Amino acid sequence: MKPILLLALLALLAACGKAKPDQDAAPTALVTTALAAQAGVADTATAYGAAEFNPDGERTLAAPVEAVVVQVLAPAGTRVGVGQAVLVLKQSATSQLDLNKAQADASAATAAYARAQRLRASGLDSDADVETARAASAAAEATAKSLAGRAGGALTLRSPIDGVVESVASAPGDQVAQGAAVAKVGALAGLRVRLGLEPRDAATVRAGATVRLSPLAGGAEQAAKVSAIDPRVDAQTRLASVLVAAAGGAFAPGEPLKGVILLRQEAAATVIPRAALLYDQEQPYVFVVVKSAAHRRNVALGADDGDKVAITQGLSSGERIVVDGASALDDNMAVREGKAATAGADGGL
Repeated sequence: MKPILLLALLALLAACGKAKPDQDAAPTALVTTALAAQAGVADTATAYGAAEFNPDGERTLAAPVEAVVVQVLAPAGTRVGVGQAVLVLKQSATSQLDLNKAQADASAATAAYARAQRLRASGLDSDADVETARAASAAAEATAKSLAGRAGGALTLRSPIDGVVESVASAPGDQVAQGAAVAKVGALAGLRVRLGLEPRDAATVRAGATVRLSPLAGGAEQAAKVSAIDPRVDAQTRLASVLVAAAGGAFAPGEPLKGVILLRQEAAATVIPRAALLYDQEQPYVFVVVKSAAHRRNVALGADDGDKVAITQGLSSGERIVVDGASALDDNMAVREGKAATAGADGGL
């Protein structure tokens, strides 16, 4: 019986020895890879806003004297030409009294000047008295002429430019103070576009940057340039503003638009699909496949267009990186590759 037991024990040990390699075999992950490639990539930001009148192209129509609005000839939204009547005003009772008083003062001052001249001729007034009367007469006449001029033809307020009436602040029957703005006209030739961006994103935009503008309702895309950045945060939207100079006639005032702003551009960079990028807290990294094993590689990032990311450090063109399945990998883990693609071809995989 002993030889039989010995043979059985040896067979059992042999079976255990054969099973051990299977039990200790390292797991293999199925992944999809891509080749890092040399390609151009642009870092952009997408923002939304609307066309508006440029303050440099706006003109305000003000009441020359205290007056009452008689008629609005061009309501808000009306296209007007240079010299076209927008509103008709008439003097208020107070303005008429001021004019009457000024004219009376001018007549009295003129009479006093004439009297001073006669007295000087008789030796009863000095040259200084005559000069004082002359100056008073001239000032009174100038005041009367100014009021009469502002209360005459100037009470028909006309547009000084070709454009659109933006707003009319008063209705017929309203009394307006001297110098009060009663209407505003904006030039169509100098529209600008206000785009809203997160304040931290707006801080990366520079004047002169290229912007691709397109109407949200559909239409041709227009190239434009950033004219200024307004860092003030809107109380409602919580966004800062990027101001873009629009081509004349390209858009209508108030038209909603989308803008793609070019932040930076790299003509030839090592580019990978964004899907290949992983993060360990703030550190970006990728997995590079070498001899059927995935190796973690920390990288530094450059321009990012949303689909492709430029790598400035840590990776070379031609290296094979994991795109799908990377999140389940450990460093030095064995992998089996699926179909590979080139990162820079046609925007990615």
